[in-house]
Amino acid sequence: MSAHDGLYIGLMSGTSVDAIDSVLVHCTCAAPQLQTRHSTPIPAPLKQSLLACNTQKNLDLLTLAKLHAEMGKLFAQAVQELLECTDLKPSEIRAIGSHGQTIFHTPESGMSLQIGHPAIIAKLTGITTAGDFRIDDMALGGQGAPFAPVFHQALFAQQNQYTAVVNIGGLANLSLIPPQNSDAPILGWDTGPGNGLLDEIAQQRLNQSFDDNGSVAAQGKIHSALLKRLLADPYFARPAPKSSGRDYFNLAWLTAAEPPSLKTADLLATLTELTAQSIAQSLLNNPIQPQQLWVCGGGAYNDFLRQRLAHHLPKIQVASTAQAGHDPQALEAMLFAWLAQQRLTQQPVKLRSVTGAHRDAILGGVWLP
Repeated sequence: MSAHDGLYIGLMSGTSVDAIDSVLVHCTCAAPQLQTRHSTPIPAPLKQSLLACNTQKNLDLLTLAKLHAEMGKLFAQAVQELLECTDLKPSEIRAIGSHGQTIFHTPESGMSLQIGHPAIIAKLTGITTAGDFRIDDMALGGQGAPFAPVFHQALFAQQNQYTAVVNIGGLANLSLIPPQNSDAPILGWDTGPGNGLLDEIAQQRLNQSFDDNGSVAAQGKIHSALLKRLLADPYFARPAPKSSGRDYFNLAWLTAAEPPSLKTADLLATLTELTAQSIAQSLLNNPIQPQQLWVCGGGAYNDFLRQRLAHHLPKIQVASTAQAGHDPQALEAMLFAWLAQQRLTQQPVKLRSVTGAHRDAILGGVWLP
């Protein structure tokens, strides 16, 4: 097997900041095919440093440089672990696509910062690496996010109907996909909080990484006054294109709403409802209504959250992407394997209708081993 057989590796470390997902993907002219997925945990001290970046407007340059290098090495380690799982050699991989770890996303300033430099990944793995994808779109006036809609189109487009996909990671982003062979534009935007606030409360109050299956939240009662204050944030009413980050929707944002001293179950129930309602209202406020909403990301494994989504979307079928044959935890990393292929073949990525950029662009840079 040679690198020209279309094998790419995708790397994704999302807003949940819990692990690096690495995937081996066979990218052909048809829909990309997942071969293997592997997860590399982010060490707790590094995770805390990364989360701190999301709440600090000022960061000293030495800290930034060290984090940049440390994340690059961890991404390279994730690739090496994936290769060990598959018995593949670096020479058999065409390229790596790395999203990097977002520490600051500011569309109004035309800039987004991802760390874990692709040069370090390329040199330590011996594999050509594509990365820094957002900035090309932002240089053209776009939001630089979300990227997923155009990839979701390749996997989920239906013959005669609109389809929606929501990725619920630390934040949630929605894709609205037109029917196959339609000239209608793809749409997509960040809806707001996903699992990020839920996970942080579970870690603080339950000493658990997350509320498994939403079981604690399911026992709580929704605090309507707090929910109303949170949903009053102007971001939710803002029209697309729009994107956000953990630097906006974080514990400081939650605390600013002056929540009362709620029981843990009640707070988790309220935050679950916040995620469900912000996704549902964002979809219902659009004039185009799909028949199907596929759920991916960590939120696909939260039964209580999916139940609340289904409650607010009674006319739309809500289901995990697993039911469509796609691993919910692999799709984001697969996106970046696909973006690496698009970059190496110099194909513009058709995101203008999603991000608001002046035109579609070839995204990202390439670093050689």
